[in-house]
Amino acid sequence: MDLLNGQASSVNVAATASEKSSSSESLSDKGSELKKSFDAVVFDILKVTPEEYAGQITLMDVPVFKAIQPDELSSCGWNKKEKYSSAPNAVAFTRRFNHVSFWVVREILHAQTLKIRAEVLSHYIKTAKKLYELNNLHALMAVVSGLQSAPIFRLTKTWALLSRKDKTTFEKLEYVMSKEDNYKRLRDYISSLKMTPCIPYLGELTSPCVHYAWLLLCLISNYIKFKIV
Repeated sequence: MDLLNGQASSVNVAATASEKSSSSESLSDKGSELKKSFDAVVFDILKVTPEEYAGQITLMDVPVFKAIQPDELSSCGWNKKEKYSSAPNAVAFTRRFNHVSFWVVREILHAQTLKIRAEVLSHYIKTAKKLYELNNLHALMAVVSGLQSAPIFRLTKTWALLSRKDKTTFEKLEYVMSKEDNYKRLRDYISSLKMTPCIPYLGELTSPCVHYAWLLLCLISNYIKFKIV
């Protein structure tokens, strides 16, 4: 799967479009201006609690995860040229990963001051912890990957402002989500969940097709768990 590799381009914030005052303005013009005004609204991540944020991400991830068909994994379709037709749902799940990861990077880099940037970084670490508690491991990896990306990792002054608790939390999450031994710790964690539903991380493995049987079993078992719940 094509996952975010840590390279993020600068994001420009569009200026709010000026409203037209003419009384003869057409309905289409009004609709266009309304859309522009809506698009220019700035979303403040700090006004949403980590619990709410993690919960909403998970609510959006569940239907995409449940739509993945077994043959999309068994055929390793997401790695083929025709991936959009052979594994559309797996590709959609990957797209969800990229959106979340890019959003993490963007929100941190958009902060206007060092203090606010540190607050946003801390907020995402807390959100990652809530995703872990919800067993949304796919979104958890997306957030962790965003925080590990080059544009964020190099913000040494920002990281220095984090509390010891936040730093410890992030280190623990990094440990569980480590790529070491093809995500052995992550696979062990998922295996320990038994009848607890989870959204597994279906990211890039060193030899993806070698592990497809495990992924397939994980997909089926968790689909059944979601049905039960």
